[in-house]
Amino acid sequence: MARKFDLESDVVSWLVTQIQDGLLLDEIDGRDSITALAAMGSQENFLPAFGIDHFSRRASADAAANVLEHLGSLEIISVDTSISLTTGEVLRPDILCFNQETRTLVVFEVKRATDTERQTVTELAGYEQELRNAAPFLGTYDVLFVVVAANWSPLLTHAVGNMNAWSGKQYLGLKIAPATSGFRLAVEIPEAWHLTGALYLPGEALPSIDLYLWPKDRETCRSDDQEGWGAAADLEGVDDASRHPPRIVLTAMEMIAREGDRTGAHGFMMLWRDAGAYGSGCWCLTLTTVDPYAMSAWATDNGLPQRSSEATQYFRSSVESGSAPRSLYGIARVALTLLSESFETGFESDLLWAVKAHGLRQRAVPVRFDFWGSLGRYAREFVANPAVRQNYMPFISASQLDWTDPVVGMTLVSNLTAGSPFPNGLIGCEEAFAVGRALGDLGIAAHSSSQSHQHAAVLEPMLEWSQLEAVRYGVEMLQMSNASIEVVKPMPTLSNRSEQRLERLQELVDWVALDLIGSDHPAHQACFEIGFSNALLFDWIEDGAADPYAGPAATEAAKSARRVLEFALKQADGSQGQAFKSASFLDLVELVGLADGEAKNCGESVGSLTAKLVDQRLLESFASVVLPGIDSIIPRVLHTVRAPFHTLVDWDYLKSGVRALFESGVRHPAVLFAQDGTIGTGQMSSPFNMGSPVEDPSVEVYVLDMSAASSIAIKMTWDKVEEFHAKRSTKS
Repeated sequence: MARKFDLESDVVSWLVTQIQDGLLLDEIDGRDSITALAAMGSQENFLPAFGIDHFSRRASADAAANVLEHLGSLEIISVDTSISLTTGEVLRPDILCFNQETRTLVVFEVKRATDTERQTVTELAGYEQELRNAAPFLGTYDVLFVVVAANWSPLLTHAVGNMNAWSGKQYLGLKIAPATSGFRLAVEIPEAWHLTGALYLPGEALPSIDLYLWPKDRETCRSDDQEGWGAAADLEGVDDASRHPPRIVLTAMEMIAREGDRTGAHGFMMLWRDAGAYGSGCWCLTLTTVDPYAMSAWATDNGLPQRSSEATQYFRSSVESGSAPRSLYGIARVALTLLSESFETGFESDLLWAVKAHGLRQRAVPVRFDFWGSLGRYAREFVANPAVRQNYMPFISASQLDWTDPVVGMTLVSNLTAGSPFPNGLIGCEEAFAVGRALGDLGIAAHSSSQSHQHAAVLEPMLEWSQLEAVRYGVEMLQMSNASIEVVKPMPTLSNRSEQRLERLQELVDWVALDLIGSDHPAHQACFEIGFSNALLFDWIEDGAADPYAGPAATEAAKSARRVLEFALKQADGSQGQAFKSASFLDLVELVGLADGEAKNCGESVGSLTAKLVDQRLLESFASVVLPGIDSIIPRVLHTVRAPFHTLVDWDYLKSGVRALFESGVRHPAVLFAQDGTIGTGQMSSPFNMGSPVEDPSVEVYVLDMSAASSIAIKMTWDKVEEFHAKRSTKS
């Protein structure tokens, strides 16, 4: 023990000398890379994405960069002496410093032996508490920590990573090694997160609850005995003020969001006005949280392979997903006393967000959003990001909007919970059909609302939701058109003015079919048209309506679906789906009644094959089986894109993703350069995975470039990958 203490004393003495001489920062390697990593989120040409797997690394990088900024002008308060205010207690930080310029305390803790690393965070937590005793109301950013260790064990790495990512602390990790004269330090970013591979929050991990607000003044909220068209007609006499939430409700939302941050939870809420036939004018808060146990189960079943433990097995097998935790009710209850002044309150409807949101389209008018935890941080960074304000969503800056406005908040929620409507900036038949349905829903709501005030009142929720969804698709389509060389005609804009809605919508529909998709892609045009013209029919099918297949509309939709199916099957022979027996291709073959292998040379018999497929079966399987199958046969719409603007890339993070893929058994891991400018890692699909496998992921990797009219895959060293990125991008 004496020897270990002497070694730690040597390091402490050396650190004291560097601090006193103002040379500490000069002894730390890796400062520039950390500063660059922390600054990536504010790049002019960098669009932030909610990366679950990047959260821990980003938090540690931000903390490290922040602490480094405070190490330049330190005054030493104490060296290995007790700071306890109580006689008999011993609390001895190795070095305690103060920065007069920034008015921050910096605590240094040195660990030279592995067996003492176990005590590190416990000791620092004790020192922090005593400093707060000495100086009450110290903020989290007022007390900074520097952990200096020769060996960063898994326990120490996880402990420091947790303090930065989930506890909101500011820890800088430094790895120390002997040097010619004294020691040398290097920044250590705790890699304590096991990659999940999740690109968005899975639906089963998003339980929600409703907090209903019934005004004590019942005249401002209709009673339940008013129903149907008569109640809807009353909206004509509702003044505009009643459509806006009372100030006390907005204050309650602030309290709830701050309580969510305080408790370390992660979630969002939507305030909506009940515009249904029952109780129009009443308010409701739908609160949604991220269920950590459902996330664990999802990662076990769908994410990158990981070592199974008793904890993960228990979460997967014994913890039922879908139910809101008590903590979500606790977050909401912080505002009940305030709300009780004006409202009777009650909790209802414990359901998953996706299920609830689908039902709310018929009665809820979204009014305001807010976020907390990691989702709140993402929302705030998103709205403040230069690329978002100048390019992705310029209306945020032009109209001075933020994450609380539905047009921004709903887009954030949808992308967080469902992902991008056009993955990697590509349009397949699935995506073409989906955008057709979105615009078709808007057309139905806009046309019906224009018939009378009664229609407008009843359809107000549907119109609002369909407009928000159309904006979400429109934002992504604008990015694709701006990046594409082939798309010359500017994208038409939608209008919120009732007299212009349908005309502007038709202009957009024509542009999507003729310019964004183009006549070179007849299958995609047909799928878009099927979605747009039959949006109501597919809504009925999705909702399980009594008999959606009766009538001429269903017959015509089936004819259109049959034509595009036959068009695809005639090209099945030699397609990627057939060659590599993809699951979506085999499902389609089974649907039309072909045995395995019979798709070859079936061109002449396609008509007789699809004739055996009854209309109901064809329509109910169109979105789930037919479209994925067609996409396995017919390539997606690929545009020639302009060179993207140059951005800084966290190459170490990409390398960790490739390493995780390789260790999970993937032998063709790749860095993906997508059409929409996204840079990430993933597994290459057929036929790109037919080349020689990667032997050492720390040396080489595949590059899959999807930014041209056709994709290319090349295996290269990491140095060459960085050169490739530099050459393909332009300076802004």
